[in-house]
Amino acid sequence: MIAIEDANRNMATTDLEVITHDDVLEGLRLWHGGETQRWPLARLRLGLEVMHHEEAHRSLAEAGPAAHNRAILSQGLNVLQSVAPEAEDLLRQRFEHRRDVLAVANSLNVAESSLYYRQRQAVNQLTEILIQLEDQASADWRQRMTARLELQAYAELVGVDEPRAKLAEALVSEDNHFIVSIDGLGGIGKTALADQSARDLIRTTRFDEIAWITAKHTHLSTLGRLQVESGRPALTFPMLIDKLIAQFELPEHTSNSQLQQERLVKQFLRERACLIVIDNLETVADYRNLLPELRKWQRPTKFLLTSRLRLLDEPGVFSLSLTELAAADAFKLIRLEARRTGFMALVEATDADLQQIYDAVGGNPLALKLIIGQLRFHSLPHVLERFAQSKSTETGEGLFDYIYSEIWESLPDESKMTLLALTQAGETGFNLDHLVAVSSLPEATVDECLQELILLSLVDLKGSLFERRYSLHRLTEVFLLRMFATG
Repeated sequence: MIAIEDANRNMATTDLEVITHDDVLEGLRLWHGGETQRWPLARLRLGLEVMHHEEAHRSLAEAGPAAHNRAILSQGLNVLQSVAPEAEDLLRQRFEHRRDVLAVANSLNVAESSLYYRQRQAVNQLTEILIQLEDQASADWRQRMTARLELQAYAELVGVDEPRAKLAEALVSEDNHFIVSIDGLGGIGKTALADQSARDLIRTTRFDEIAWITAKHTHLSTLGRLQVESGRPALTFPMLIDKLIAQFELPEHTSNSQLQQERLVKQFLRERACLIVIDNLETVADYRNLLPELRKWQRPTKFLLTSRLRLLDEPGVFSLSLTELAAADAFKLIRLEARRTGFMALVEATDADLQQIYDAVGGNPLALKLIIGQLRFHSLPHVLERFAQSKSTETGEGLFDYIYSEIWESLPDESKMTLLALTQAGETGFNLDHLVAVSSLPEATVDECLQELILLSLVDLKGSLFERRYSLHRLTEVFLLRMFATG
């Protein structure tokens, strides 16, 4: 818990980069470079804006921190020149032209002590100007990064405080966790958590650039129907390059080859600390071929992936698995969604009423929202009856097609038998010996099936280091019982 709390504090304390008189003075002294352990103006959003608008921003970045430092100071000095030209001239003489105090004092016909006073005043004026420029640059940067994200599909995140804190800890670390994965069943809230984490980071100075790439679009209509946008190609590596070039606003030339475009993006990522979110990675053909490419681009850049497939077997990937909401959190989500749409009858429903919904579909946020949509047109007993009896409904079919059907068809018979055995496990789950006994499969087969099913987010892993227990999401259990009943 200490590490998580530290991550939260780090996120909070980086909301604003404070510029002091001493920072500006030290920056001026480093006008022409020099040996230093710290560039005092290096973390300013103003510097990113200078590079963003600089036609030759790549050459500016390649020139190193001294050129970056000069560009920031020059922008501030240009403003200072318009309001206090004598102060601007003094600072340029002292630091850009490297004239000593006595020479500048003589040229201005003032005492050396008076010149030091004037210099302090000029640095103070420059500091105030840089603060104002930084405030505006930060606001512009946050607006630009937020525009790259998709519209929020949630009013408030519920029941994910711990995974949100763990994710923040992994992403703010500068030395570890360069590829981070959020995995879990369809509809469990992976995209929402990734989106909120990106928005949290936009309020900090941790990353220079943030990009959001979506492989497939699926959304929930206001009528509680699942809608999948079809006709879109899978995200390929060349498409990823094209999307990053567009989001980062890199110069595009039709004569550039694919290799030249890759080099352009790779150089950009090496020069800046970027966060690239790739959502719905399971829709990418042979996604494992993408990871070796991402590893070439990491450090200082980080990648945040969302996938139904758990990447536990991929080296160097920090894997965070989402599970369904607890009952209390599910009740809160139902009431929040109902209040958001003015569905007051559901807002005022008792916990006993909401428990019936939870018993039917569990704590999958997507399933809960689908049920809420249907309750606007039908009574609670009617909706639950249709769900339980597997009557043909567009909502029910869309939900199970989205979450399970494609995966189910791809499973070997032994894995299907293992899943069906787990429908008897209840909330406490089975240990390996019990599962072997119920499934009537060899232990080696069950062990192999479990590894596959866990990676597919179909089986929940519980227990401790000394005892592992395996169980199903409530919605998975409902789907399997339906399949068994109709098979």
